[in-house]
Amino acid sequence: MAFKEQKSTEALKLTDYPNKPFEAYFLGSKEVQTKFGEQWLHEFEMPDGKKFQVWGFTALNRLLEQTPKGYYCKVTYTGKSKEKNKYGNQSHTCTLFFDEDKKKEGVVDDAPDVVFNQDNNQDLPF
Repeated sequence: MAFKEQKSTEALKLTDYPNKPFEAYFLGSKEVQTKFGEQWLHEFEMPDGKKFQVWGFTALNRLLEQTPKGYYCKVTYTGKSKEKNKYGNQSHTCTLFFDEDKKKEGVVDDAPDVVFNQDNNQDLPF
């Protein structure tokens, strides 16, 4: 029997890559226990099949919980907010776009069906 070393999968911190967008399929999220408490890990897959995980932060977590699994996303960490949160800290911010025409086959989204509004200006409050 030959043993093969199992290497730890390190998750990326988007905060290490300000204003550098990455594009990948969003596969899902899971909550993990760390020495800092409960944290979210988000899993992505590059078009070449390479999978990686990204540590969550509030803005990213909120955007991804609204993003259907399997869709191709473009995520960019944009730095910290100018305003301070209730704890006196600046919050991490990011942008997230997903392509509703580009979905990875075989990924099942357990969230409710998303109905895309074809006329994006119809529901704007201004």
